Amino acid sequence: MSKERRTIARWMLTLLVAGLTASVVIFTGTRVAKAHIVPFPCDFTTGGGFVITDNGYHANFGLVGGCKHDGFFGHVNFVDHDETGEYAGLHVSSDSIDAYFEPAPGSNVRDICGTADTNLFGTVKFRARTEDNSDPSPGDGRGVDKFGLKLTGVSPPFTGISAVIVSTRVLAGGHIELHKPNPSNTGPSTPPDEITACGSDDSGLGY
Repeated sequence: MSKERRTIARWMLTLLVAGLTASVVIFTGTRVAKAHIVPFPCDFTTGGGFVITDNGYHANFGLVGGCKHDGFFGHVNFVDHDETGEYAGLHVSSDSIDAYFEPAPGSNVRDICGTADTNLFGTVKFRARTEDNSDPSPGDGRGVDKFGLKLTGVSPPFTGISAVIVSTRVLAGGHIELHKPNPSNTGPSTPPDEITACGSDDSGLGY
């Protein structure tokens, strides 16, 4: 191989290594950005109100969730007042809170996950997404906080079937509050597995 060809070969190898390194950095960065982690220091979220479903009906919710004494605590309740859709009259009431995640690091978005009873689909795993953006308007009670809900069936014949009941959207009324950490807001030493705790990933839920 001539000196000129050896030089070109070295340049190509350098470019290839640089390209692979950049790809690894980009890929790793994407994974970190999408990582669902337990907040540290951990905190807790409270909220209640209603959203307008895709069919134009009210869906009410009330919730509290977060870390406490090396574990998780809380409760989530949801009632869909839709009279015509496939989720008409759906009532979700949590039995356990199995995880509390920060899906977008550095944001005010939190996911409360756990197991719940429903009147339509039996036992389910759930992921309730909240976003605290500001206090409601004193004029009409509207704010820019957000709420969304995704369920995954545990009971036959719905086992393993996931559905976004309400994609994450601005509240039509009510308020969500992300509270500052206090000394009791400590999570478990071993973080929970997201899919086990929530039943599925957050695809379709949105922000």
